[in-house]
Amino acid sequence: MSTLSDDTIRRIENAAAALIAGGNPNPTNEQVRQHLGGGSLSHISPVMRAFRARQREQAAEQTTPLPAELAQLLTGQLGLLWQAAVRQAGAETLAAREQADADIAQADRERDEALAKVTSLESELAVLREVVAERDRLLLDVRALRDEALPLREQVARLTATGEHLTSQLKETKAELKDSREENRALQAELLTLARADGKAKK
Repeated sequence: MSTLSDDTIRRIENAAAALIAGGNPNPTNEQVRQHLGGGSLSHISPVMRAFRARQREQAAEQTTPLPAELAQLLTGQLGLLWQAAVRQAGAETLAAREQADADIAQADRERDEALAKVTSLESELAVLREVVAERDRLLLDVRALRDEALPLREQVARLTATGEHLTSQLKETKAELKDSREENRALQAELLTLARADGKAKK
C-alpha cells in the first residue's frame, strides 16, 4: 500500500464509498475493482482493509450508547457548570457594566477638559486675530507714512540742493564784495593822493 500514489488510494476509497451509497454496505474487493473498471486486487486489498477499519471505528463511535449513570452524572455536572457559568457571566456583566460606567465617566471628564481647552484656545485665537488686525492696520499706516514721506524727501533733497547752491553763491558774493571793498579802498587812496597832489600844485 505504501507504494500506491495518493490519487490511486483516493480512487479506490471513492469507489467503495460509491458502492456503499448505492446500497451495498460491505463491498468486496472484486466489486470495487469492477466499479473502477479494472485494477490489481493486490493494490485494492490493502486499501480496502484500511477503509473497512475506519468504517468500523466510525460505526463504533456512533453506536456506542452512553451509560445511564454516566449520562445522569454528566447532566448534573453540566447543570452545575451552567449555573456557575451563569453566575460568572452575571459577575462579568456587572463588572463590565461598572467598568463601562467608569469609562463613560472618564470620557465625560476628558470631554469636559477638551471643551474647556477648546474654549481657551478660541479665546486665545480671538486675541491673536485682534493682534493680527492691529498689526495690519499699523502696516497700512506705515505704508501711508512712507508714501507721504517720499515727496517730503524729494522736497528736502531739492531744498538741500538749493541751499548748497545759495551757499556757494553767497561765498562767491562775499568774495566779490571783499574784492570790491579792497578795490574801493585802493581807489579812495588814489583819489586822496591825487587830491593832495592837485592841492600842492595850485599853491
